[in-house]
Amino acid sequence: MACLSLVSTCVLAAALLTAAPARTASADPRPAPAAKPKIARAVLDRFAAGATSDLWVRLAAGTDLSGPAKIKNRKARGNAVVDDLKATATRTQGPVRTLLRSAGLRSEAFWATNAIYVKGATEAAARKLAAMPEVTEIRASRTYRLPEPAAAKPSNIAPNGLEWGIGNINADDVWAQTGRRGEDVVVASIDTGAQYDHPALVKQYRGNNGDGTFTHDYNWFDTSGTCSSAAPCDKNGHGTHTMGTMAGDDGQGNQIGVAPGVKWIEANGCATCSDVDLLKASQWMLAPTDLSGRNPDVSRRPDIVNNSWGSDVPTDEPLFEDIQEAWAASGIFGVWSNGNSGPDCKTSGTPGSRTLNYSVGAYDSANRIAPFSSRGPGQGGELKPNISAPGVNVRSALPGGAYGLNNGTSMAAPHVAGAIALLWSTRPEYARDIAGTRALLDLSAVDTADAQCGGSATNNNVYGEGRLDALRLVDDAAAGIGTVTGTVTDAGTGEPVAGATITATGQTERTAKTGADGTYDLRTLGGDYTVTTQAFGYRQDSGTVTVIKNGAASRDVTLTPTQRVNVTGKVTDGSGHGWGLAAKVTADDGAGHTWSADTDAGTGAYTLPLLPNLGYTLTYTATEKGYTPAARQLTLDDTGSTVDVALTVTPLCEARGYQVDRDGVTNTFPSTNRPKGWTVTNENPRFPGYDHKPGWVFNNPGGRTNSTGGDGDFAIVDSLRSGAGHVQDTYLTSPQIDMTGREHATLEFGNDLSPATNSVAAVDLSLDGGTTWANVWINKGYPGIPGPAPQVVAIPQATGKANVKFRFHYRGQNSGWWAVDNAFIGDRTCTPIAG
Repeated sequence: MACLSLVSTCVLAAALLTAAPARTASADPRPAPAAKPKIARAVLDRFAAGATSDLWVRLAAGTDLSGPAKIKNRKARGNAVVDDLKATATRTQGPVRTLLRSAGLRSEAFWATNAIYVKGATEAAARKLAAMPEVTEIRASRTYRLPEPAAAKPSNIAPNGLEWGIGNINADDVWAQTGRRGEDVVVASIDTGAQYDHPALVKQYRGNNGDGTFTHDYNWFDTSGTCSSAAPCDKNGHGTHTMGTMAGDDGQGNQIGVAPGVKWIEANGCATCSDVDLLKASQWMLAPTDLSGRNPDVSRRPDIVNNSWGSDVPTDEPLFEDIQEAWAASGIFGVWSNGNSGPDCKTSGTPGSRTLNYSVGAYDSANRIAPFSSRGPGQGGELKPNISAPGVNVRSALPGGAYGLNNGTSMAAPHVAGAIALLWSTRPEYARDIAGTRALLDLSAVDTADAQCGGSATNNNVYGEGRLDALRLVDDAAAGIGTVTGTVTDAGTGEPVAGATITATGQTERTAKTGADGTYDLRTLGGDYTVTTQAFGYRQDSGTVTVIKNGAASRDVTLTPTQRVNVTGKVTDGSGHGWGLAAKVTADDGAGHTWSADTDAGTGAYTLPLLPNLGYTLTYTATEKGYTPAARQLTLDDTGSTVDVALTVTPLCEARGYQVDRDGVTNTFPSTNRPKGWTVTNENPRFPGYDHKPGWVFNNPGGRTNSTGGDGDFAIVDSLRSGAGHVQDTYLTSPQIDMTGREHATLEFGNDLSPATNSVAAVDLSLDGGTTWANVWINKGYPGIPGPAPQVVAIPQATGKANVKFRFHYRGQNSGWWAVDNAFIGDRTCTPIAG
C-alpha cells in the first residue's frame, strides 16, 4: 500500500467524519443527544470559506443481499445482486434527483452504493438535501495525490527466473504437484492501470483474442479518461507491477506471478485516486461493461479483486463498505493491502483495517516483518493484518516491457490474491465461498509470533494469522473445514461462563472464546483434536473430538469453580442519617475479571465471593438517587475480609432525607436588561465577514422555553437565532463578589446546553477581580447537557477571597444554544432533614 497510498494527511478521515446538522426554526426542537449529524464537517468548513463543494449524498436505504449470496449458479447470483441493488437505488433516489435537477446541479447516481455524487453544491442545497428523510449523510468529495512507487529501482534489471516471493509461499510447488496455475479464474485490480501487452502479461490478458488482436470491452475500464486510446495503459507503473505479481510469466524465465494461468482485467480507479473514480471502478467490477459504459454483463465479472491502495493515515473509518459487501454477496473476493505506516501499533489504514475486508502485511526474504508494514489492531480491536506475504524487494513488471523492484504491502496483497486464484483453480468447490476461503487462508498460514502489538503466537497484530503458504492452503482444502461448537457452564450455578478460552490441538491449532451466553464456535480443519477449556477462576477441562470434512462436532463443558472466600460488609449513608443503602458492589482484579453483588436494600449488607490471595479494587455504587460512588483497595487472603463503606450525598443534594441550604447571591436574568454589574464581551471574529455579536442576550430571540430548571426569563447565547453568520465567541461576566467569611464556597447555575460537535461551553473563575482566570467547568460538543440540568461546582479556592468573579464562556458556529439561569455563588451545604 505504500507504493500506492492516499497521502494527504488526515484527508480520508476528514472526508468520512460528520459534523452537526443545522436545526430547524421551529419552536424549540431538540434532537436526541446522540443523534448523528448528517453534514460532514469538511463540507461545513468549505461553506464557511464561502465556497461551493462537491458532495456525496448517501441515502439511508440499504439492500439485503443475503438471499442472492446463497444462489449457486454464478450468473444468476451476480444478476440477483445487481438487480437488487439497482432496485433499491431506483426506489429511493428519485426525490433527491428531482431536488438536484430543480437546483440546476450536475450529479451522477450510483447503484452499487446508494449514493449520488453532486458537483458544485451550495450550502442552501446541502441543507435542503440534509433535511430529506431519505438522506443519511452528506460528505465532501476528495481527490488524493498519488506518489511515485516506493523504492523503485532502474527498470533495466536483468531477468532472474523465479521471483523469490513465489518460492517463499510455495506457489511453484502448487504448480508442480497439481498441474494448475490459476486456470479458470479471473483476477482483477483497481489500480493505476496495466500495460496489457507487457511480455509477462499479454498472454494472460482476457482481452487477448490469441490472433494478434485485442478486445478491450468488458476487460478494461478507464475511469477518468487517462489513457489516450481505448486500450489499457499505466502512466504510473504501480498497477502493472501488482498485476505482474498476480499473473506475470513471459514464458522466457520471468516467473514473477503467483498464478500465471489466470486471466486478468483492470480498472484504473487510482489513475486519479479520487473517491469518485474508486467508486466507479468498484461498481464496474460487479457488472463489467463495454468501452462505452453500456451493456453490463455480470458473467464477465472477476473472481478476485486486488486493492493495493488505502488510507495513508491510520484509520478504521468505513469507505464504500456496502460495495465491498456486494462484492462478497456476488462471490468476488476482495484483497487489501494493510498500509505502510509501521512499525508503530494501530497504524492500519482503511479499507484494510475494517473487519469486513481481508488485509495483508509485508515481510522480507528472511521472513522478517517489514518495518513499514502497518500493525493492528483495526476496527473494534480486530487483529490486523489478517495475513502477511512477501512485500520487500519484490520484482515484477513495469511499463515499457521492463522489470523492477518495489517495496510495500501493495506488493504483498497480490501474492494473496494469486494464492486464492490457485486455491479456486485446484479446489473449485471453494470458488466464490468467501467465508470458507478466508478460513482456509487463516488456518493454513504459517504461525509467526510477534507480541509487540498484542495477540498470540498464532494470531497477532504484526503478522496476522501468519505467513502465506499457498501449498498448505491447497492441501488443507482437501481436509476441508469443520466446526467445533458447544456451551460452557458453571458446575455450581449452571450459569454460562463468558470469556472462557477453547483450544483445539491436532492437525492445526485454533482458539476461540465463549460469548456472554457461554457458547463458542471454533472453525478448524477436519481431523482429530484435543479440546482444552480454560477460564479464570475455574479448573481446566480437556477432551477429544473428531471433526469431519465440512462437518461439525459438538462439545459442551461444565467447569468446576476454584475455591472462593467471602468479602462482607455494609453500605450506609455517610452524610448524617447513617441508614443502609441499596447499592451494587463490584470487585475488579485489574486483569479484566469482575464480580458483583447487590446489597440488602434495608440494611445495606452484602456478601461477595471472590478468589483468594488476589488484589482487588472494590467499587460501591448506590442504586438509589443522590450518592457519590466510592472505591476501596483490598488485598484478599484465604480467610475473607469485611469492608464497610459510607457513601456521601452528591453536591446536587438529591438524596432522600436531605435539603440544600444556601447563603450567598443568586442572580436571575430579566428579559429587558442584564442584571446590574454583569457584562457581555464578544471576541473579535476569527474569519473575515463574520460578526460574533450580539453574544449573550436576555430577550430570548429564538422564543425558547426556559429549560434550565429555573423560572421566567434567562440568559442565552443562541448560535442558531442570533448573530450574523451564526458564529459566537462570547463571555457573560459577573460583578465582583466578596467571599470573605465563606466556608463552603460553591457555584450553582441552571443549565440547558444544546449538543453540538463544534461548541465549547465553559465557566471560569477569577480570584483577583478579573485580572486572571482559571477554568472550573467545561463541556465540549456532544453529548451536551440538555436541561433542566442544574450544575453545582465546588470552588474551595474562592473561600475567604474578597475579589471573586465568575463568567460563562460559549464558542460555536451553527451549534445550538446555551441557556443559564439562577446563577448562585456563596456557601452551599447539603444537610439532613430531622426525622
